[in-house]
Amino acid sequence: MIAAAAALSSCGGGASSGHAPPPNVAVVVPDGVLRELGEPCAGGEPYLYAHATAAFRIEDAGGKTVLRGELPEGKAIAALNHDPGVPRVPTFCRFELHADLATSARYRLVLPEGDPVPLAFKDGKATAVIG
Repeated sequence: MIAAAAALSSCGGGASSGHAPPPNVAVVVPDGVLRELGEPCAGGEPYLYAHATAAFRIEDAGGKTVLRGELPEGKAIAALNHDPGVPRVPTFCRFELHADLATSARYRLVLPEGDPVPLAFKDGKATAVIG
C-alpha cells in the first residue's frame, strides 16, 4: 500500500475541547477516490462495508468484545508521502474511535464483512489498517 507507514503514524486526533478524550483508535481503509484532505469518506471497493454507521466491535485476544458501536464519519487522509501540489489527492479514509485499551494487550477489529484486523499500537494509539 502507498504510504502505509504514513497512515499508521497519522492515527492520532488533536486535543479535544469537550469532555471526551481524543480518539485513540484509527481505522484506515483505502477509498479509491481523489479527494481534498479532510473530506468525508468511506471505504472504496472492495471495502464498501467500511462506512459511517457500519457496525464494528473490538475483541481482545480471547475473543471477548471490549467495545462495540458504529463507525463515525470517515475523514480523508493523504495516501502519498509527498504533497503533489494539487487540491485533490489519492486518499485513505480514516475513522477515529475512542476506546480504553491496554497497549500491552492484543486486540482485533471486526466489521460485518472482511477478515478481523489486528490493532497495532504506536505511541499509545492503535491503528487497524484494512486492505
